[in-house]
Amino acid sequence: MSADAGDPTRFEREAGLVYVLIAACNEVLRAGIAALIKPFPGFAVSETSVGTVALVGEVQARRPDVLLVDIAIAGSLRDFFGPRAEDSLADIAVVALAPDDLSDVDVLRDLVQRGVDGIVTANDQAPQLSGAIKAVHRGRRWLSPALGGHLLNLLARPSAGLPSAEASDTETSLTQQERRVLALVADGLTVGQIAKRLHRSESAVKYHLSNMSARYQASNRAHLVYLAVQAGELPIG
Repeated sequence: MSADAGDPTRFEREAGLVYVLIAACNEVLRAGIAALIKPFPGFAVSETSVGTVALVGEVQARRPDVLLVDIAIAGSLRDFFGPRAEDSLADIAVVALAPDDLSDVDVLRDLVQRGVDGIVTANDQAPQLSGAIKAVHRGRRWLSPALGGHLLNLLARPSAGLPSAEASDTETSLTQQERRVLALVADGLTVGQIAKRLHRSESAVKYHLSNMSARYQASNRAHLVYLAVQAGELPIG
């Protein structure tokens, strides 16, 4: 295993501690979150830097109680587990680590619909992180207070309507925001350029691309654009 920190000991498992596996490529971010969580009683924490495909094997082998994972992976995690996803993740609560400026309702809704139990941000403090872990471990849902504030501000705007739940009737249909991202990819823009153009964080853009690639089973971004055009989801020209 390519973990940065070992699994809980047999003693810790038998003691009934909540085992939290933190999966993120950014070592500083990963270590910082682990440092905030570890002092709280009742938790056993380990870390890993592996990508989505390798993470599937680690999760199945380690069986954490709570998987705290980068948003770019969280939404598509069940797709990578394949047909047995529900069995593989049935007893594992998934918490997505999102950028603190995320206010895209489509992204939040899609995460929940794809089985994410909680959403936190890198700027959440220790009480919020530990609260999220405890909540999802008990079968409840959790949304970072920072993101909740963004949603309240959105709802307070008279002209801002939330997208209807019927906006995505099929597995491969794209949301309006996803179409914008993909159109800019087709125009040759980078993730950073797309983020600036749409006034979104790079993490949110990467999430959209990861999510669309998983749904279309695209091997790369050019393949994703091709498949979306073929499906009639992205106009030509």
